[in-house]
Amino acid sequence: MEVEREHSEEPLPTMMAEDEAEAIRVAKEPPKIHRLDQSVLNRIAAGEVIQRPVSAVKELVENSLDAHSTSINVVVKDGGLKLIQVSDDGHGIRYEDLPILSERHSTSKLSKSIKSMGFRGLASMTYVGHVTVTTITAGQLHGYRESCLDGVMEHEPKACAAVKGTQIMFLIF
Repeated sequence: MEVEREHSEEPLPTMMAEDEAEAIRVAKEPPKIHRLDQSVLNRIAAGEVIQRPVSAVKELVENSLDAHSTSINVVVKDGGLKLIQVSDDGHGIRYEDLPILSERHSTSKLSKSIKSMGFRGLASMTYVGHVTVTTITAGQLHGYRESCLDGVMEHEPKACAAVKGTQIMFLIF
């Protein structure tokens, strides 16, 4: 049985250029293993917690429930792809705790046992979007607002008007 082959107009090269030979030699070597940057690791970890907008809503509502809220308001724009905002009338977040609010592995919910619904969703959100927290606790004359990005507080908490509890605004990248 004879197989018919298509012929190209250009003749096959008899000698390979040195850079082509080098490219083939390098391609045969296994790729080098390297460590990922911390920022990449943080975004991967955030993706494990915040897989889609409903995951963020779930985390924030669980935080509101853990704060003993009796009223929770959720605002979502474009299916949560542009904005997720959750407001509650819970106990709020202490001023002293705001600087570490968005850090990984910081929580008010664990000591020796887990008695909470949500855990570290808020910190994860700061790696995939911009988070602004406005909060006031009982006995304070005013609330505080802080913004977080990539697990870091962008500036010191600023005094502001606030209603009882916490409001979290999550703008997704």
